[in-house]
Amino acid sequence: MKSGECRFFFDMNIAEITEQKVTECAKAALPPELALHKIAFFHTKGNTRIVIDLDKESDPHGSVNIRDCETYARALRDALDEMEKASGINLNYSLEVASAGAERELKSLAEVKRFSALPVNVTFVAETGKTLSEILKTEQIEGEYVTFNVADCKANRKKYTPKKLKSLPTHRVAWHDIKKIRLHLDV
Repeated sequence: MKSGECRFFFDMNIAEITEQKVTECAKAALPPELALHKIAFFHTKGNTRIVIDLDKESDPHGSVNIRDCETYARALRDALDEMEKASGINLNYSLEVASAGAERELKSLAEVKRFSALPVNVTFVAETGKTLSEILKTEQIEGEYVTFNVADCKANRKKYTPKKLKSLPTHRVAWHDIKKIRLHLDV
């Protein structure tokens, strides 16, 4: 064996290895109609809190109902119990499973395209170099660039007259200049 060949394993601590195995179990326990939107681990002395957000790609809003969450949580608990028995590692965990939510963060251009019919709250670096935060609507995606219009939503109607709202310029933003993008719930 060459020096450094197993370096990856030496650099990982037990928490990282456990997180990797739990993530594999979380993905394997997913039914075909659901997707893993996000998984997070919060370690405290003697306990690990596992927080999972689910997505339903067949739903226009990505909504996952409570029954889906409960069914998935049971399947994952069973898989984690089996993992504990097989590995001999006591996870001592708590598990939270929920829908990614109505104001979920979008993590890729594919998600921006998927939710293009909905308003989004975008923090981005404009062409001027100034960081802006606006409620926008996706107009077009070309390569790594997204063209946004100001969204016609309650929050923007409070800021702008109807005439001004229609005349505001579009924003063409490179994906790497988007600092944060979330769905906007227009209530």
